[in-house]
Amino acid sequence: MEFATCIDRIWQLTKSIEQATAVGEWERAAELASERSPLLMSLSAQQAGAALDVLTQVHAIDTRIAAEAQLAQTELGAEYRAAMQAAGHANQYQRVAQF
Repeated sequence: MEFATCIDRIWQLTKSIEQATAVGEWERAAELASERSPLLMSLSAQQAGAALDVLTQVHAIDTRIAAEAQLAQTELGAEYRAAMQAAGHANQYQRVAQF
């Protein structure tokens, strides 16, 4: 893949990842990140000009998404624990109500 095309594709995938996370489509975001990863790995360490600017923006977006993912994981974990506790309470009620 031509270098400019590779950078463009990385940027497109990054924006798609950003959109997927904005609506909570974490599975889709992971798929897109898996598609993008080999493209990022194929780049050399030395980048200049516009490519470096794009990669800096990609890094900033990825940093923000990682923080959002951590928050979403924490929130989903809390919801899961609350649901499990509610299920336990409902089970307890059913046992008591049978008498």
